[in-house]
Amino acid sequence: MSIIETERLTLRPFREGDAEMMYRNWTSDERVARYCRWYAHENIDVTEGLLRMYLNEAADGFEYRWAITLKGTDEPVGGIDVVEISDEGKTVEIGYVIAHNLWNKSFVTEAFKAVINKLFECGIEKVTARHCIDNPASGRVMEKCGLVFTGYDKVEEKFGSDKICDVKCYAIEKRHAV
Repeated sequence: MSIIETERLTLRPFREGDAEMMYRNWTSDERVARYCRWYAHENIDVTEGLLRMYLNEAADGFEYRWAITLKGTDEPVGGIDVVEISDEGKTVEIGYVIAHNLWNKSFVTEAFKAVINKLFECGIEKVTARHCIDNPASGRVMEKCGLVFTGYDKVEEKFGSDKICDVKCYAIEKRHAV
């Protein structure tokens, strides 16, 4: 898996030993989980299980997941990854998360732009993303990255939940990338 460098960030593969920082920086934070499809992790064991899944998927060849780290540090402060790939493998959906103390500082926008460019270089033709309608800040990130609103949808609010959440959907095609 490739490392992506931006002006302020290094996007790198997740590694053994990242669970503690993931748990401290975002997986245990109710404020972060509020807008995600997962519940805040009750303990580090849950985060360690998530990290094991990430590492197993990487070992099986999945190359589209990065830990977000601030340049000059190696501490994961968030993550960005492909959460869905179309059957033909040309369209992907991106998900992202970052520590609450880094919200509204354009770090996710910077990371997302870099990932979009990398995906287009790898032959992906369309990148999509969606957010809960209660989280307009995430929509602004998508728009700053060149994605355009394509419509509304409904998804499970949280994995394993019966509650449905309204989401706004966005997309950018390679031919329209800036």
